[in-house]
Amino acid sequence: YRRHSDKPVHLDYQMCVDRILQATDQQASIHLQQKLKTSPPDQKLQIIDAILTTNSAYPLMSNRFGNFLIQRCFEFGSPSQISLLAQAMRGNILTLACDPFGCHVVQKALDNVEEDCKARIVTEMFRRIRETIVHRYACHVWQKVFEIRWVDAPPAVMTYVNSAVVGRWAGVAVDETGSLVVQNIFENCAEHDKRPVLNEILQSVTTIAKGQWGNWVIQHILEHGSPADRATVTQKILEDAVNLSLDQYASKVVEKTLQVMGQYIHIVSTNSLNQDRPRIPLIDIAADQYGNYIIQYILTNAGQAHRETCAGLIKRHMVSLRGSKYGQKVAFMVER
Repeated sequence: YRRHSDKPVHLDYQMCVDRILQATDQQASIHLQQKLKTSPPDQKLQIIDAILTTNSAYPLMSNRFGNFLIQRCFEFGSPSQISLLAQAMRGNILTLACDPFGCHVVQKALDNVEEDCKARIVTEMFRRIRETIVHRYACHVWQKVFEIRWVDAPPAVMTYVNSAVVGRWAGVAVDETGSLVVQNIFENCAEHDKRPVLNEILQSVTTIAKGQWGNWVIQHILEHGSPADRATVTQKILEDAVNLSLDQYASKVVEKTLQVMGQYIHIVSTNSLNQDRPRIPLIDIAADQYGNYIIQYILTNAGQAHRETCAGLIKRHMVSLRGSKYGQKVAFMVER
């Protein structure tokens, strides 16, 4: 590629583009990206023109290495070239958004095109909201959409999204990619836009808290939600505190609710898991592979009164805990 710089410029650039498309040539892509970063403005324009005049823009967008080149073109192109690049995407936004390489190009476009073009891209996404919002790749495009700060009249994004996903937000929240989208909505959307989402989540707190991905949604509310929403989540967690404390994922949520330490200790030290056993749930939690971390958290981080209360209850069952694989960690902390 160093030798190619001695040849006529237009042949050099077109040859590189052809190499990327026909042979998935990574070095050709890197070569052109470096040229876009370091060349004078007129050469940058020539590189992008070589892509546009050969109708190579759209094929490059879903190419393993070509997508990086198109992203640089959005960064270094002239306003008219950026407009033509966006025009090459028109009608194919959904296909690109669901592509492992094309999704990055759509996100980069949303960072660099004019607002009217952004609105057109978002409008194309409206066609398949329910499927794409939990799609492995398209979900990242949705997150970028929610982060846009519109200057002129914005499209009613959440109106369309809520209409398509109404009644299904709890399912989205427990999905691996959907949980990220929900948290992104919490962080970036106005109160009136995210309220329908929050209301559905709040109706299914315990179910979502038990999810591998959903527990992060509930933790997000506990950490960043309004006082009223945090209180609602805390109350629902406390109502089922014992069972949630023994769950692999919900136990992380319980740790987050331990600001109300006294209420939690009272609940797990009075309600028995099994009426035939006199042992309080606190001990079952301390001996559980997940719950023991909650009790360790209390013994380490609670105020002195709560630590002493908890330790006093545990001391009555030290023999049981010493014989437990997980409980012995708690027993050691109490003795120490």
